[in-house]
Amino acid sequence: MSAKNTQLPGLNVYRALAVILMILAHAARVQTNMSVLHANPGQASLLDWPLVGTLIIEPIISAMFLFIAGFSLVLSLRGSRESASAWLGRLGWRMGTLYLISVVFALADQGVQWPGVIVSSGVLGIIAVGVFTTGLMLVAPRSIALLAGSTLVIIGITYGLDSARASVIGLNAGAGGMVPLVVLAYLGALTGMIYQRAGLNGLGMVLAATLLTGALALASPAPWITQPATSIQQYPGDRIQAVWHSLLDVVGLYDGAVHSGIVRYWNHSWIFPLRALPILVAGLILFLGLIRHTRQHALQFLDWMGRQALNLYILHLVLLAGVEVSGFKPVTGWQTLLMVALMLALAPWILRWVSFVPLRIYWRRNGTGQAS
Repeated sequence: MSAKNTQLPGLNVYRALAVILMILAHAARVQTNMSVLHANPGQASLLDWPLVGTLIIEPIISAMFLFIAGFSLVLSLRGSRESASAWLGRLGWRMGTLYLISVVFALADQGVQWPGVIVSSGVLGIIAVGVFTTGLMLVAPRSIALLAGSTLVIIGITYGLDSARASVIGLNAGAGGMVPLVVLAYLGALTGMIYQRAGLNGLGMVLAATLLTGALALASPAPWITQPATSIQQYPGDRIQAVWHSLLDVVGLYDGAVHSGIVRYWNHSWIFPLRALPILVAGLILFLGLIRHTRQHALQFLDWMGRQALNLYILHLVLLAGVEVSGFKPVTGWQTLLMVALMLALAPWILRWVSFVPLRIYWRRNGTGQAS
């Protein structure tokens, strides 16, 4: 999935917006008093509100990430000089790496929670599955029918799970419920195929259709998100000690106390894609229509952020993990925003030497700035 191949700076800036919002949402959770502010927004200061706000709209932010990824895949495949099988192989390698990274993050966050650490490893894992399965359908015959059919089937499965109030880890329960979020990548790809054929006029027709379905979806009493129960094993100690105890338990070297607990992670409901799609399409039209070049320095930086979206996503999780371990957490909104600004300022330098997807370290560079 190469954003560079799209040659659409507006798309890269739209993707950069998704990354910035996700960084703000994750950084907000590091702020010591955020749980109180999230529950009582009226207590939030002016500089707390960018963080509280991103937590409120977080379900749409993750949907935005998947939608843009699916749209970009269509352009990537069209612009690729590789064969379809070579393109898919390269995509599979990158998404496999991304999934393994998500497993590592899940392991470091909560230890060995079987089978959740493998099948429900978080948003990065959902992105990997959503993007790769979208790629599989794009290179297959009758790709439109496959994408549309898969969307309907997965929404139907989620409807059944929601109606039965069932919790299936890896599907709608756990830290990374796959359904129905992966369908946002499929809907993004279908939107990209229409854009290929009819440009912004085609996107206008998509917006009109989704506004109708979105209005009908809003009339439903179904909630935007659900909170299915997930059973976890709880180990004593702080986060680092608990993770260590879980690792020891796996190899049979732990003889301490273990308690079973219930966590309710939020997950997108079956109706969420229908309600969110017009918002995502409208944003796409806005950014593609208004941003056709990046002559300004700010837009150039956002364009770079969009092209480095996955690496930035992973990097900010690494940096936030360091903040968590250090114990020096921000206690006010301005401190959290300053921390985010410092991470974004450091990112170009760090990513000059390190790449996560594809996994690569540049030990030295030649005079042109390329890896040598």
